[in-house]
Amino acid sequence: MHEVGLVAELVDAAVERSGGRPVAVARVRRATTIPDDVLRQAFEMLVPGTSLEGAMLHVETFDVRLSCACRFEGALEHDDVIGPSQAVCPGCSELRAIQPTAELELVEVRLRGVP
Repeated sequence: MHEVGLVAELVDAAVERSGGRPVAVARVRRATTIPDDVLRQAFEMLVPGTSLEGAMLHVETFDVRLSCACRFEGALEHDDVIGPSQAVCPGCSELRAIQPTAELELVEVRLRGVP
């Protein structure tokens, strides 16, 4: 699963941003193409022994959208996306190009004891 690799990069970025100080909250944005439960499981698996151990994970979600000639227009799910720039249309099952986007983004690292 490429999601674990994405979360590992996110954890590394958050640890770097925290400067090794204990983190209270990590706020991220995730695409609808990354299942929430996979994100949370990977986060819990990867943070022990880091400055994020015990941190709360706040997740904001955004849609990766597709407009297709078959008249499907909507958000894509995890199983619809084939790669960074291709998806299978949920309406007609045709392979379509999509705009590459960052599926996971670190928004904020809030340190413990800092308001």
